[in-house]
Amino acid sequence: MSYPRKIKGFRDIDVNLNQLRWKIINSAKKVYKKYGFEHHDTPVLEYSECLGKYLPDSNELAEGVYSFKNPELELKFDNKGTEIRDEKNNVVMENHFLTMRYDLTAPLARLYAESLWDMHKHKQVKEGKTPLMRRYQYGQVFRFEAKLDPGRFREFWQIDFDTVGTDNVTTDAEACMILADALEEIGLKRKNYIVKVNNRKIIKGLLLSIGITEDADEQNIMRIIDKTDKIGTQGVKEELAQGRIDKKSGAKIEGLNIKNEFIEQIMSFLNDFQETGLRKNILEKLNNKKIENQIYKEGVEELIKIDEILTTLDFDEQRVIFDPTLIRGMGYYTGPIFEVEYVGTYKDKKGRKRKVGSICGGGRYDGLVEKSLGMKVPAVGASIGVDRLAEILTLTNQITELAEGPVIIIAFDDNLMIEYQKIANNLRQNNIAVEVYYGSRKNLKQQLSYADKKNCPIAILLGENEYNKGVVTVRNLKLGKELASQITNKKEWRERVQSEVKREKLVEEILRIKN
Repeated sequence: MSYPRKIKGFRDIDVNLNQLRWKIINSAKKVYKKYGFEHHDTPVLEYSECLGKYLPDSNELAEGVYSFKNPELELKFDNKGTEIRDEKNNVVMENHFLTMRYDLTAPLARLYAESLWDMHKHKQVKEGKTPLMRRYQYGQVFRFEAKLDPGRFREFWQIDFDTVGTDNVTTDAEACMILADALEEIGLKRKNYIVKVNNRKIIKGLLLSIGITEDADEQNIMRIIDKTDKIGTQGVKEELAQGRIDKKSGAKIEGLNIKNEFIEQIMSFLNDFQETGLRKNILEKLNNKKIENQIYKEGVEELIKIDEILTTLDFDEQRVIFDPTLIRGMGYYTGPIFEVEYVGTYKDKKGRKRKVGSICGGGRYDGLVEKSLGMKVPAVGASIGVDRLAEILTLTNQITELAEGPVIIIAFDDNLMIEYQKIANNLRQNNIAVEVYYGSRKNLKQQLSYADKKNCPIAILLGENEYNKGVVTVRNLKLGKELASQITNKKEWRERVQSEVKREKLVEEILRIKN
């Protein structure tokens, strides 16, 4: 015998949470399909070398992901897909590293690259003329989260949409619109969420203009700027310099030790955009910056085009704003980026007001497929964290009503079990979901309590007296709940919610009550 327990960060999902999860997925899926996306799936396990390493705040592939060696020996290939052989011309075999997918985007890049591999190898497809693919996918992803804050888990579901094969900036604007439409379809109201948009080219251009030219330096600085919401501008300034002491843990956070003049220029830019406003005003401020390099100008120009599309289609600042301080941690983003923030608050177990922060996001990643295919393929997409959003809806008391359960047949007498089965079979043949109670306790109160937990709308009662008369008793449980607070007289309440029905009329009566 062993002590039964779950792995930290993993959960058992009950009926209510499953219903909420699928409401989120089905609502988002409905919007994605309206925009023309098709459903594709990828495996949970991938070769580590095909996923690459893109998680934030980690320097090694093994950090932040679940990775292990394949117990099966397989052929080893070079980056051209050719079998590697030893000096005796024998094929080389190895136990490849496998990784459980940490998002749905990197596997999509592998899927797309694999579909074009032979065509690219035979020069039948060229850069700039790659086929268009628009897909959505939902499923589990796995990350080793060191800190498990509310809404963060090590196994969770995402629902993504992506457009691969075009650099048309309209698809970036469309991604913002899809996120807004999907969240409202799920049930979030305007002013409870906001889609924030930026372009990584703007920060990249800023850094180039002050003399930051190395990719590693750029990524490290962006990683720190991305933490602005968590550590504030002062914390960012300290981490760019000599580091800081974390207030909660007391741990020393090492700094980048970059030049003071660089820090001052970066902080000046960030401080100018601490308050958001109209998109046109943000664009005006960006244009007025004396930053002349081409990358910065491209970033601003792309935001101008996005604004034109959003404005034309009435996606105003109640739904989408520009935030030039936004970075997003994933290192594969190359252009426009999006992040949705839940604006409201919730009370924790101690009654303290807490902010939620980011609930979903995405961006353009024109270099991700290139790492597998060796050819640039433009792509843009976004992801909704299903479990994170479900947790937020729960914490903020926005859970929709529990889905209706089956009709339940109360089992009083084991000698009548065949009759219960006959009734159940008849109802199922008429497309009515029904369950016969099989619990060990046969008292009415226990069975009705079970029915209440499953949100059963109707109970069918058949005892010896009813059987001999050729009738069943039908109790409208849904109506009974509604009348419970209005009628205190039990006899009157029972007369309103319960009636005897002939066996041959049962289906008709059930359908009448349900409709």
